[in-house]
Amino acid sequence: MEPSEALSFVIFFSGAFLMPLVAGRFHFTAAVGEILFGVAVGTAGLAWVHPTVFTDTLADLGFLFLMFLVGMEIDFNRIEKEGFWNISIASLVAVSTLGVGAVLAWQLGLPFFIALVLGAMSVGIALVALVEVGASQKRYGQVLLLVGSIGEFLTLIALTAYNLIHLYGMSYHLLEEIGKALFLFFVAYAFLAVLRLAVWWHPQRFQRWVDMDDPSEVGVRAGFMVMLSLAAVAGWVGLEAILGAFLAGALFSFVFRDKGVLESKFSAVGQGFFIPLFFINVGVSFDAGALGDLDTTLYLLAVLAVASLITKLVPAFLLKFVGFTMRQVMASGFLLAAPLTLLVAAEEMGHELGVLDDRMSSAIILLAIVSGVVFPTVFKLLMGTGPERSETVEN
Repeated sequence: MEPSEALSFVIFFSGAFLMPLVAGRFHFTAAVGEILFGVAVGTAGLAWVHPTVFTDTLADLGFLFLMFLVGMEIDFNRIEKEGFWNISIASLVAVSTLGVGAVLAWQLGLPFFIALVLGAMSVGIALVALVEVGASQKRYGQVLLLVGSIGEFLTLIALTAYNLIHLYGMSYHLLEEIGKALFLFFVAYAFLAVLRLAVWWHPQRFQRWVDMDDPSEVGVRAGFMVMLSLAAVAGWVGLEAILGAFLAGALFSFVFRDKGVLESKFSAVGQGFFIPLFFINVGVSFDAGALGDLDTTLYLLAVLAVASLITKLVPAFLLKFVGFTMRQVMASGFLLAAPLTLLVAAEEMGHELGVLDDRMSSAIILLAIVSGVVFPTVFKLLMGTGPERSETVEN
């Protein structure tokens, strides 16, 4: 390792260590702090570090691991327990969000890809905020997490579909690539079926996977194997590797329903090493010069932020059909409008495809930061004050 790379590595991990402490004190998520740290020490700030092959490779692994953990966040027990009506409403909210995003992008004269950015959902910040207001295990929180989980999955599927159509157009070749995509799902399903049978017939052999004190950490190694294998298969069939990583996480979540210890181990490896490097690298690569003058930047940021909020608020009114109060509906819209993880994922994909220029890419990163701080704060104000506080916690 070159001295400059070693110094960059030290700076990266100094930020990874310090940002959760700073973020906790100022009440925003560690990911937001890590992006801001990257901006401060990167090309847009002090220019202490620059992206290198070494840091880019680690950041790519962090991105895959992040999508793997996103897949693991899906609680299939909760989905099965909610019943047909709640699942139907949650699915309708998620689908409507993408539809409203498409309408707003068209009305604003923005590229269609921005519809996917506006409609993106993620449960990461939502789960943290629900825990903080004491609603994560209540009916309100469970339904909201269900909406976020379905929306997260639909967002990734929509991004993948856009990727294929952008690359191949409406042609026979597109059908061929869709067939390859279906092959990826078949591989994931086949592995799932075999693994479920193995766990069913030989539970004692698989117990080691979830043992807290396994010295070889077989479960963690299996997770890496499945994640990287499905990411490789996704790349082979022409899809984004992150879809394969997401499927691998969802696969583990489906097979190991009681995955407490295993999930803790994956989270420790990912959140403790790989994922902070990804978010810091996003900040280091941030191109502030592409945004133009301050007035233009603020206007673009305001348009994207308002459009993102409207995209979530309008479909959230459907939650009235599952008994949400007006305060809960409004709070839900604000919380769902902070999908930091998938905003960054969408920006990365759009920039690679060439459908987002440097200016719009930088604006989306700013949107991820601002929405990740402001919207959850408004959510907590709505849910933490007023006469409906006790109702929220009880429902």
